[in-house]
Amino acid sequence: MSKRRAVSLWLGAIAAFLLWGGAEGIAADKPVYTLEQLIQIALERSPELKEAEQDIVIAESDLAQVKAAQWPQLDVVAVGGVVNDAEPPIVKVNPKPGRGDRLLEGVVEKNPEDQSRIVPFGRLELFLTQPIYTFGKISHRKDAALQGVKVQKAALKKRKAEVVRRVKKLYFALILARQGKEAAAEADSFVDDARQRIRRLLELGSPSVDESDLYRLEAYAAETRRFKAKAESGAKLAYLALKQVLGLGPHEDFDIDLKELPKDTRALGDQREYIQKALQNRPEMEQLKYGLEARRSLIEATKADLYPTIFAALVGSFAGAPGRAHFDEPYIGDKYNHAGIGPVVGAKWHLDLGIGKAKVRKAVAQYRKLLHKKEFAEQNIPLEVAKYYQEALEYRSSFQAFEKAAKAARKWIVVAFANFDMGVGPVKDVFDAIERYGKNQGEFLYSLFKYHVALANLSYAIGEGT
Repeated sequence: MSKRRAVSLWLGAIAAFLLWGGAEGIAADKPVYTLEQLIQIALERSPELKEAEQDIVIAESDLAQVKAAQWPQLDVVAVGGVVNDAEPPIVKVNPKPGRGDRLLEGVVEKNPEDQSRIVPFGRLELFLTQPIYTFGKISHRKDAALQGVKVQKAALKKRKAEVVRRVKKLYFALILARQGKEAAAEADSFVDDARQRIRRLLELGSPSVDESDLYRLEAYAAETRRFKAKAESGAKLAYLALKQVLGLGPHEDFDIDLKELPKDTRALGDQREYIQKALQNRPEMEQLKYGLEARRSLIEATKADLYPTIFAALVGSFAGAPGRAHFDEPYIGDKYNHAGIGPVVGAKWHLDLGIGKAKVRKAVAQYRKLLHKKEFAEQNIPLEVAKYYQEALEYRSSFQAFEKAAKAARKWIVVAFANFDMGVGPVKDVFDAIERYGKNQGEFLYSLFKYHVALANLSYAIGEGT
């Protein structure tokens, strides 16, 4: 490994994980938030959660519509227009009809002049229907709509869990970037100290150093300054990304409570317990459970559509044409002058050439598709939990090991400087110590950050906080 990269390796790791956008500033009047407070703010102000809440409102509206279908429905039609004027017809009755004779001999037509006049008319028709028996059309759809509400509530839980995980990652990324800036400043101080000592020895004409040592050190200094700038930029980017997730405006600034990544070494439970929790608590599993129940109900509802609907109804019709004579004869209807209302019982049955059966097959296929999706989730979720669980174990061991190594390398730097000052140690030892310290410190911070990310992923994977 090139010595020019010694001090900056760990800073490169930091920069690789800070790909979000933002800006950071520090002011005395900024509120300071803990991780729990940041999560609460995000849950209260997140636009995507508000969007998911409207999906619940939509599902509840669908349920309300289905429930209302079991109550009477009223259809009202009102029309108006003009019609020819007419007088009552004069019917000539045969007083002594014989076999085969007609009772009505004929009709005396009205005056042709009257037929040329037109008069307005209006008609009102109403149909009040109450379903009596629908073979399950309404009840099954009501069950499906009820499960649909539960599906959307589970979807909201999932979105909340995603927001919580995102806040955790950005929170720890911001701490990491700030620590990176501090570590870069420390590395820069080591380089500056070495530069002063080499220049002093060069002025004294010491044979233990030469000009190439100074050039090599300047190469280190350039890399350190470059990655220090990256760490500063990364801190600003992570800060603004966190503001965006929290839903804060451009002028709403804040600070966080921690300056260093916590060395959380909590004891993890058994992996099988985490898998069991995930299968029980994951919102996706709730969605699939309620979704399957909804699909089963829709299958039954679609089958019920193949049968008639029995109903009772109140049918009424009212019409009037002012100026047009009313012919009051019960055997002869007048659609322009009449009034009538009364109850009826009927059946409505829609018959088609296979369309209904095709809809049933489609509903069954959609149910089976969701069933296979559930089977896939039951296979995939344990693998996801195991992945995050093993990552947490791996990075916990890694950051603990590199923390010890970084402390040892820092002591090595002190000893190397002391030996160099006394003339018993070469400048190469100073470079090697700085290189090893930079690598170990970088791996320590990187592993600690990844450990917290793994814990956040594991918490998400088992359905905690939903």
